[in-house]
Amino acid sequence: MFEKGKREQRASKEDAAFNKMLLWLAGAVVVELVILFLRQVYVNLLFGGAVAYGLKVFFQVFSFAGAALVAAGVVWAVLRVRGGKSAVLPWACTAGVALLWVVSGFAYYLFDAGMNIMMVMPAAGAVLIVIFFLYQRVFFLNAMLAGGGLAALWMFREYYMDHPTTVRVCFALGFAALAAAVVLAFLLIRNGGKLGRVQVMPADTSYLLTWVTCALTAVSMVLGLVMGAGVAYYLLFVLAGWLFIQAVFFTVKLM
Repeated sequence: MFEKGKREQRASKEDAAFNKMLLWLAGAVVVELVILFLRQVYVNLLFGGAVAYGLKVFFQVFSFAGAALVAAGVVWAVLRVRGGKSAVLPWACTAGVALLWVVSGFAYYLFDAGMNIMMVMPAAGAVLIVIFFLYQRVFFLNAMLAGGGLAALWMFREYYMDHPTTVRVCFALGFAALAAAVVLAFLLIRNGGKLGRVQVMPADTSYLLTWVTCALTAVSMVLGLVMGAGVAYYLLFVLAGWLFIQAVFFTVKLM
């Protein structure tokens, strides 16, 4: 009877997680549709030049104001957590503002190329959502890091000739994210997987694959920048192969 109750409880938790995953995937689909609509209005002038120009002004302003709003949202969420209150609302608002900030930056500085890039991101986000709900959290972290490297190398090959400054900024942000991930891993090891009072990772998590991912991604990005688009093409397969190896490894651990 006790074992049956445990099985039912575990099945209930799995069903709840699956339903959450479906909701997040539905959200990714909605975001994709919104970006497609924005592309029609902004690039293809669906409602005329005046509306497109209004969007351009908004994107220009929000590409700067969005950074301040994201920072304010993070502060709001941290204060809520420290006060022992739920931070779901502030994190949700911050995520929405961050998404709009990214869209504004790409749309304003890269125009049609930026919208093409943005159309790929919901699909990548959907893959990360599946990884988050089905696999260990450390694999989710590794997938985000390697996925960022893949995005940087792809942007370098496709858009560096026309938008070198923007691509360099993206690479700089990527290197900063990799450094932050290394620091985060050391903090989590020291604090038993916690950041403050929040249990981010299980206490017994191994971060060896995270450090290898950071190193491999950083080296690939540097080699791509130094050696050019031809080498960057093959480095895309290196990072994709590393992600596939991790997917097999963590799938086996689930069995």
